[in-house]
Amino acid sequence: MWSFFLKNKNDIIYLSLLLFSVIIGPYYRKLGPVDFKKMVGTLLGIGLIIVVSGYNAAHPIFSGLGGIIAIKLTSIKKCHIFAFFFMFSYLIVFRLSSSFSTKGPSGQTNLIEMIIVLRVVGVAFEINGSWLAMTQPKKEKELPGKEVTQNVAENRPPKDDDFVEIINPDFMDLFHYVFNYIGLLTGPYYRYRTFDDYFKLPFSKYVNSFGFTINTLKTVPLYISLYLAMSNVWPLDYILTAEHNRRHFVYRMMYPWVLFAAFRQRIYAGMTLAESVCTSAGLGAYPVQGKNKSGHGPSVDYLKLKQMPEREARVAKYDFKTVESMDVWGCETAVTLRDSMKVWNKAVQYWVAVVVYKRFPVPSLKIHAALFVSVIWHGYHAGYFFCIYFCPFYLMAEDIYVKLYYKNATGFKKTVVGFILWFLRSHSESYQAAAFLLLTFDRIWVYYSSMNHYWYGVWFGFLVLGLILNKVRSMLTRRPPPVSAGVKSQ
Repeated sequence: MWSFFLKNKNDIIYLSLLLFSVIIGPYYRKLGPVDFKKMVGTLLGIGLIIVVSGYNAAHPIFSGLGGIIAIKLTSIKKCHIFAFFFMFSYLIVFRLSSSFSTKGPSGQTNLIEMIIVLRVVGVAFEINGSWLAMTQPKKEKELPGKEVTQNVAENRPPKDDDFVEIINPDFMDLFHYVFNYIGLLTGPYYRYRTFDDYFKLPFSKYVNSFGFTINTLKTVPLYISLYLAMSNVWPLDYILTAEHNRRHFVYRMMYPWVLFAAFRQRIYAGMTLAESVCTSAGLGAYPVQGKNKSGHGPSVDYLKLKQMPEREARVAKYDFKTVESMDVWGCETAVTLRDSMKVWNKAVQYWVAVVVYKRFPVPSLKIHAALFVSVIWHGYHAGYFFCIYFCPFYLMAEDIYVKLYYKNATGFKKTVVGFILWFLRSHSESYQAAAFLLLTFDRIWVYYSSMNHYWYGVWFGFLVLGLILNKVRSMLTRRPPPVSAGVKSQ
């Protein structure tokens, strides 16, 4: 038992702090007045950083303060650019510091630094984006698109724009947002707007936080048990051994499945606990009529929700989709990699979409910019590049087969094709995850070489065959129908 504790000491301490954050949530939710409540949340956050990081706590605290100062000292037109480059430059320096010291920052400190980066850069883009949306002349609206027409036909309110009011917090509000304990240890990411609403709107008072928290937490013991069992029976380093290389190819081919399955259980446990920190404190609760989305919050009638009377708020139906990170069932059952990516760490994917993908000035490079920032945010190890940058190339092939055989299929055919796509998607993710877990190029190369880099060959053949089949299908659909025998040529 003691050896197990020593081996997993950092994880056990981190798990204990997450549970502590869940337990204090109901007490924090009831605090008042607002300024006192904000200060308590900030002190708790800084305390957690110090407990987790020790003297390395200087890194997230200094970078957070530096990012806030960069926002406030630059113009609203440029604050997002300065904040972005400052935070990511510091993130790189912070990680390189561990290469020159045996007592570098721990993995848990790295997680906190990653969340600090999301918050500082995210609020800077909120400030700039709201200013652009509210002050710049809007383009003339074109004819209603399919989505707008459908909303009108079904008598649904149109979706809000990304920004419907000016967001410009002062220094202290930024300080409280960046260092508040809720979500600081491992997420989820939430907007400054969500944080501000938590203190100003009555929703956290009337939502059934206890019920949501219990419902969220009930699966955590299962995730932890599965992770411990699988990681002990099928350890990661085994795939680098000579014994593994002597195994049958099918065994070696399927070994990454259990590695990735164990990794998923760990992520599910951490993300679920992180969501529970939010639900126990009531942060992220909005009435369901807001059509709330992960990371974003209400997507329709946000300004009306802000004006909701207390009597309506008391009886409203709520959800916590705003702080939902993982759709576990969706991750396990998604047929395609594209769908799987949409339900994995949704709050962070929202951040990447609104901060990088939507705002990158070169349309043809948007996806590459988003992937590159995602890689750098995770770390500089080769495994992150191998894992994340392989996705768009696999999607090229997958999209062809979805269009040809799955999209319009029905009945048994759709089930069979769906299973094949699910298997290929799962295998591709597992193969990529092996690189993500092995991290360094030398370890990745040893493993992939032992497997003859087979999946890249399979994927390439998969793509080439798909392109041929798609070309044949296009030729057949363009071919004119044969002239009837009874029709004479003119």
